[in-house]
Amino acid sequence: MLMKYDFEPKSAKTEPSQAPAQPSSDLEKSLERLDQAYPDLDAIVLTSKDPFMSEYVPVDNNPRYGATRFTGSVGDCIYWTKKFRKFNPNLKPVSLFVDGRYHLQADQETDLNLVEVVKLDVEPNIEGSVIDRLSGFNGIKVGLDFERTSIATLIKYRTRASEKKNTLVSIEGEKILTVLSLPGWKIDRPIFSVPESATGRSTKGLLRTLTLDMHARRYPANAGTLYLTCATDDAAFLLNARGFHLPHTASFLAYTFFVDQELIVFLPASSKNAPMQIDEGNMGEFKLTVIRDDIPALKAALKEYSVDQIFFDGSRMNGLLPSIVMEVFPNATVDDQYQWLLRTRAQKTPAEMNSIRTSFLRSSRAIAKTLRYGKSESQKQSFSEIDLANYLYQCYADEGAVALSFKTISGAGPHSAIVHYSNPQATSYFEKGMIALLDSGAYYSEGFCTDCTRGFFVGGGNSGVKPEAWQKDIYTATLKSAIEVFIHPVDAKLTGKEVDALIRGKVKAAGYDYMHGTGHGIGIHVHEEGIRLSTLSIYPQSPYACVSVEPGIYLQGKGGVRVENVALLIPEGSSHYRYENVAFVGYDWDLIDLDKLTNEEKVYLKAYEAKCRELGTELVSCPLEAQA
Repeated sequence: MLMKYDFEPKSAKTEPSQAPAQPSSDLEKSLERLDQAYPDLDAIVLTSKDPFMSEYVPVDNNPRYGATRFTGSVGDCIYWTKKFRKFNPNLKPVSLFVDGRYHLQADQETDLNLVEVVKLDVEPNIEGSVIDRLSGFNGIKVGLDFERTSIATLIKYRTRASEKKNTLVSIEGEKILTVLSLPGWKIDRPIFSVPESATGRSTKGLLRTLTLDMHARRYPANAGTLYLTCATDDAAFLLNARGFHLPHTASFLAYTFFVDQELIVFLPASSKNAPMQIDEGNMGEFKLTVIRDDIPALKAALKEYSVDQIFFDGSRMNGLLPSIVMEVFPNATVDDQYQWLLRTRAQKTPAEMNSIRTSFLRSSRAIAKTLRYGKSESQKQSFSEIDLANYLYQCYADEGAVALSFKTISGAGPHSAIVHYSNPQATSYFEKGMIALLDSGAYYSEGFCTDCTRGFFVGGGNSGVKPEAWQKDIYTATLKSAIEVFIHPVDAKLTGKEVDALIRGKVKAAGYDYMHGTGHGIGIHVHEEGIRLSTLSIYPQSPYACVSVEPGIYLQGKGGVRVENVALLIPEGSSHYRYENVAFVGYDWDLIDLDKLTNEEKVYLKAYEAKCRELGTELVSCPLEAQA
């Protein structure tokens, strides 16, 4: 059984990664301390990552937050030191780079006198944009925390720095946290096994397959191999375990080394006191070794083996960890493009798919109940964003949820147009005539997360308040886009980029677009690599993958809509995938223009709403039921 983790129905105001407001004077003092600590640098890059390349990094451990007060999960910044700004007076102290999901949030959370918000287009390469900005200067000295930067990104930094005759200096993350008055992150929650029945996987089975795959790629044929990863979901996957060591994340903080028949789990200072409650019956012939914050002991354990070839994924590996291994095995060759684990995890087993279906059914019930309550109560009394979020948390708890899978988005009116509006307010009310947006997810005992977005109209029914034409227009266009891949099987040859274009096309046909990807993988984490539907996706579609489908339309200052369903990709023959919807939450028919639906769309939606009614997850009555 999973343990309850930071899941209190009335804790919306104090979610673990939500930051308290701080005055600009405190930020100025923090930035001044950077100058004092690094007097010889011209610029300092501060990322939103931790040494595990995590997405949801608590603000206590987030250097970028310390220099900007921006709480979004993605975005990096450059601090331009005071001595450098003397010769570049047009520069603000900080340049913060954010993508389309966070434009409005960054403006609201930062002091624009101190922070330049660099608003990038749809799904940009943020690291590349930071590198481009630095490359606008020649001969400067730049500080960067290599441990919070992936190897793939670090290579790009080094290449461009060499071209521009800039100097790249590694700065220590713990020192940065101290300078910015951030306490860091320590955790002692247990690391525990999940039942094999929930995943259909065992550690021994995974390690056997990993061994065979590395051996097939090794050269020479008898080369000794080692696999390493710093990614927390990799460790959770290989051990078939969970830990909930970070907010909104089911995995645990560990570095993982697999050599010969030994799996070494290294718990660094942040998690060294976490109890290990692992079912070693799942290990088979493999040995499990746990080393707690002891680098010499790790090196000694590795020296027991002869390693000729080292495998890891450079896009998900921090820039310092491999140096430890290379010190022990200086003559080993490196394959830093190794993605067996990523590909394997993306293809869900039948047991994992059933766990995902079960989890989404629970969440669908909680969300539908919350939407019905919010739509009703907001017409009768003052009902705030935080009221809706708290009611949802209680509904999740009633369904057996153990944690949230990300910060809940509960937005009223104009706030619904902020793509990642994740700080619901007690003083922001749902008023008649508004569009509202609810985006949330949770974890259950199976150890997989859920994610679903729905909107509703505050009015309709017998209220006498009807939606405006623009509200119905954006909701209907988004809905048509969101159901596109569920109506017809999708050509298996299409890439994630091409599926994104297929779905996005319905929104574009209505004269709109959205500044985020259409879909992301879902599994142990809410954003799982291995499949992605986006304008920048490098992944193909993958059999039995779990992916979100979430187009949207956002009109700044007015309101926004996002409709998010989640699909399992089920092969149909060898040429197509059937997108099986696992999120069953009814739509708000007050906002749907029936005249803009095709006959095929009506048939699909009628069947979908009938399923929601059967499950008790409809929002309002579907008018298509009355049609022949």
